[in-house]
Amino acid sequence: MNSITIALVDDHPAILNGLQMILQGFPDVSVTGAWGNGDQLLDGLQVQAPAVLFLDIQLPGQDGLALCRRVSADYPETRVIIFTNVEDKHTIRTAFQNGAAGYLLKTAGSREIREAIDTVTAGEQYVHNELKDQMFQQIIQRKPSRYAPSLTRREKEILGFIAQGLSNQEIADKLSLSVRTIENHRYNLMQKLDVKNTAALVRKAMELGLAS
Repeated sequence: MNSITIALVDDHPAILNGLQMILQGFPDVSVTGAWGNGDQLLDGLQVQAPAVLFLDIQLPGQDGLALCRRVSADYPETRVIIFTNVEDKHTIRTAFQNGAAGYLLKTAGSREIREAIDTVTAGEQYVHNELKDQMFQQIIQRKPSRYAPSLTRREKEILGFIAQGLSNQEIADKLSLSVRTIENHRYNLMQKLDVKNTAALVRKAMELGLAS
């Protein structure tokens, strides 16, 4: 029996330990790494890229959605399952646009975790059952929505600077962040608001009341 290699990324040790205990109950699964942040993940992937990666999106330092996009691009054989408490439909949509193969809430039990693993390793997409009925069609078919997406505090802050016409470098200097981090946030904002450029981002943000 070939073992399914799985790695985990979450900044809460209790979540990592709990997920590892569930995975240990599957005889054909092998956990190859358990990391607390994006830097550890990227270092670990250079040693061994797993078949499946359980990835939290609320991580210190690096945005999990940006990490998902990077892992999906650099390690296309690794199937990423977003493992989170975030139920916002715009976040779910962005996750799939960034290359995620699955989206699973941390409330999932062992049966659904197993189902998610089997689904993504078969080359299909998986959405948590609690979310599927109300969101699946919109996520996969990308139906337009006029509802304002949920933004993090940092995203709102950066969106405000973008609306003021500041460049990535200027925003990075103001917030003491790297230009790459600002670029990632700008990209994620465009994904959440479903726009293709900065002008459209500002215009739609104003329409939705997210910027003035």
